[in-house]
Amino acid sequence: MSSWLIIFTGFVYAYVAIEQGYRGNVGMLIAYTGYAFANIGLYMLASK
Repeated sequence: MSSWLIIFTGFVYAYVAIEQGYRGNVGMLIAYTGYAFANIGLYMLASK
């Protein structure tokens, strides 16, 4: 995957996490926050 696509996917996950938090769905907030955080590691691997 290209680096820009990983960054974009991370931002989408972060947006969904924030949206779920506003709706009061804490479980999905935590799950999507984890997905967004995992994309940091994927970006680091892809940008070597």
